[in-house]
Amino acid sequence: MRALDLGRHQGLHGLYDVTGFAGRIALTEQPHLGALLSRRLLADLDPADAFHRRLALTALAFLDNGRRLDQTAAALFTHPHTVRYRLGRLRQITSASLTDGDGGPLAALHWWWALTAWLESPTQH
Repeated sequence: MRALDLGRHQGLHGLYDVTGFAGRIALTEQPHLGALLSRRLLADLDPADAFHRRLALTALAFLDNGRRLDQTAAALFTHPHTVRYRLGRLRQITSASLTDGDGGPLAALHWWWALTAWLESPTQH
């Protein structure tokens, strides 16, 4: 039932594999965990700062595009250097990086969850 609600909310119609909604279902069912991850990874971002919001959106697009600068830049209609700059600024502000080390899929999941929760939080708008 949760997948149906999420699909409707996203304007989707037709048949979809429910596993495609796994991350969104977890995010919806565990809002406190998303808030904890946001506080741990993004505590230094200012919700009232439009540039900080742009940094978070860029980071989320970076994850959604397999951590590829070229694909992220294309998705955002910008230059790869701009993506690199924004990720660098995010790293400076948060003292954490999406690109350093090999955190593996769990680290990527934590970042995705934190960024999505932060961007979708009512206090962010």
